[in-house]
Amino acid sequence: MLHKRKFSPISLAVTAAISCSALSGVSFAETTADGAEKDIEVIVVKGAKRPKSLQEVSASVNVIGGEEMTQMKIENLGDLSSGLPNVSISANAIQDTISMRGINSDLQAGGEQSVGIFVDGIYHGRGIQSRFSFLDVETIEVLRGPQGALFGKNTIAGVLAINPAQAREDLEGSITVGYETQAQQIETRGYITGALNDEGTVKGRLAFKYNDNDKGFVTNTMDDTTGVQQTDMALRGILDWDVNDSWTLNFRAEQGELDQEGIWWELAKLDGPLAPTIASFGEDGMLNYKGTASQLGYPGLGYDGEETASMMEASFSEYALKANYNMDAGTFSFIAAQSDYDFDRTVDADFGPLPILQFSDFEDYEQTSLEARFVSKDSDDIEYLFGVYYQDSDLLTQAVTDAATNNTSAVGNAFFGAMGFYPEHAITSRYASLDQNSETLALFGQIGIGLSDNLKLEVSGRYSEEDKTATQAVNLYGGNYSATSGNAITNPAEMFFWSIAVLEATPHSNELERSESHFSPNVNLNWSVNDDTNLYIAYSKGFKGGGFNSFAMSADPAEAQYEDEEATSYEIGGKFVLADGAATLNAAIFDTDYDNMQTTQFTGGTTFVVANAAQATSKGLELDLTWLVSDDWTVYSTFGYIDFEFVSYENAGCTALQIQGGGFANGAACAAAGANDLSGRTNQDVPEFTASLGLEYATTIGEFDLVTRLNLDHSDDFYAAQDLDEESKVDAFTLVDLSVRLASPDGDWDVAFIAPNLTD
Repeated sequence: MLHKRKFSPISLAVTAAISCSALSGVSFAETTADGAEKDIEVIVVKGAKRPKSLQEVSASVNVIGGEEMTQMKIENLGDLSSGLPNVSISANAIQDTISMRGINSDLQAGGEQSVGIFVDGIYHGRGIQSRFSFLDVETIEVLRGPQGALFGKNTIAGVLAINPAQAREDLEGSITVGYETQAQQIETRGYITGALNDEGTVKGRLAFKYNDNDKGFVTNTMDDTTGVQQTDMALRGILDWDVNDSWTLNFRAEQGELDQEGIWWELAKLDGPLAPTIASFGEDGMLNYKGTASQLGYPGLGYDGEETASMMEASFSEYALKANYNMDAGTFSFIAAQSDYDFDRTVDADFGPLPILQFSDFEDYEQTSLEARFVSKDSDDIEYLFGVYYQDSDLLTQAVTDAATNNTSAVGNAFFGAMGFYPEHAITSRYASLDQNSETLALFGQIGIGLSDNLKLEVSGRYSEEDKTATQAVNLYGGNYSATSGNAITNPAEMFFWSIAVLEATPHSNELERSESHFSPNVNLNWSVNDDTNLYIAYSKGFKGGGFNSFAMSADPAEAQYEDEEATSYEIGGKFVLADGAATLNAAIFDTDYDNMQTTQFTGGTTFVVANAAQATSKGLELDLTWLVSDDWTVYSTFGYIDFEFVSYENAGCTALQIQGGGFANGAACAAAGANDLSGRTNQDVPEFTASLGLEYATTIGEFDLVTRLNLDHSDDFYAAQDLDEESKVDAFTLVDLSVRLASPDGDWDVAFIAPNLTD
């Protein structure tokens, strides 16, 4: 069974900051001129090309500010998802799984994202890039539902828009040092910003972060160790130049590195034919992988000589230039960006106590994008924007699955003796690669027409064309990692065994190509009932691009390709200002249909099958409340409800018991036979209900400012695996987080006590 995730006891962090000038306030409120009443601060949404206040945006949107992120120690996507209705983000062995309104992003390397991530307006096309996004953040905007009209393809479930803090004219800076007690993690981050010339027309900002932990938040109950150990660092520089009254230039450069050891889960016990043999090596039939590779006769298992069963080393860089030209009619903008990352990773692929399977992969990605757009001045009568977007990207992924096949070990001898043959090599390996180029060209536009004083119609659209070419190859050999220096497998019985039963691969090399074009519309009707009430109804359609499966094991090139996915969504919502300006309530009801849905099925063995295998519907509700109860107390609350259902999904990936019980040769055969029909059922990582409640108390102690915040985040139960295996079901839970921050009167320093997951 899967080892369940166990959080460590109460985690504490103590943070001290020294600033060159005052820090911005924590509260989202402001005082009126007479000082008698507080109103909700106007939050500006920048992501959708034309900045608007949150109450004016006709969509389900959440905005998280940098101060709130600091107060509650939100430092990655997993932290971010707490408190966001109908959003689930979790880490796994491959990359972060982002789910929004029941739709998940693809895990295999060739797959596109369902939730688009944009950093400073630049699209991050691969899921792994999200791990480098949280540096000196000003705001994060979460837009739910298909966003293809303005953001493009691969935003079929929604968008995460991350806005870095920008350069300022006044000199200010901050350095923060923290220590997290349970993970024994040292955290350092800071920035400095200010004018670089006497006129103040050239401004700069330099930000950095460095985190290093010796333990981790997850306890392995098998061997009483904790993980995952991780070191990450990032550096960003921003240069802002007001050339004249019309022209502004902005240049951003950043780099990051990530080193990680360990993994979040492991099989606790292996049953079946090998159980007696395994029991002879470990207490109660359990044996951890540490130190066993050489002891059990498995020399060389692992990636490139690495001793660690699970590790990752990654680096990232991005360079972006923005130019804005302001004229009487509006603003012309040009954005050019270049992004790249690479990583090496190895994972204990059988997740078990014996060193049987090791998965190692390398990925190198480069992306160049250009965008030009014109945005007219804001107007109640008519406003518009139009633009063109071009992107070229190259992806190289190489993956090796090593199987320990040394028959001189007790386990190997027992297993292969029962099979009736012995492998030719101590290590038998499968090599899979995808070398892909993608080229995208898109035209987009939006027009807003004031039909009356309080009724406005917005029509948006985007036409895009994309061409993809790739070489996808698979090979089987004896050896470790290298596809060229490995030894050929000459025993027909062994080749059949690895091809069909375990590694599920037929050696091949296929040249692939595909082209697709789409039009993504959005129609939005907004009714401003009065100054405190805005209602809207919206229709949108989005697409997730088709592509190539980097894990396609069949020699048939048709099985390496899959088509695009389409979503059609309807949404009704409202933005309300209540209690004489002291509260805001945002509500949305949605209904989305997904056709030709892409499904990535783990075969139950060592690979994935990607196909357009399902149709689905997702219906639900989202509520978001902020209420300034008094000068000292503020209440934050959210609620999300999802009714997600596969209308048709007859050939879902099978559970291990279904494969074994049905006598199938592998998981692909089990799925093809329809043994796990998920029609009428939900999806992975989709709790039916999510809710949060935050209480913030701001006061003074003498001359010092004290801000205390308590958060309760509740999630209904959900399945963590795509096959909806009952063993992967996560029970409903509530997380309790507490933070207390004391700041000096002049704001030059503060100390924070942060305790996530108080109730363990």
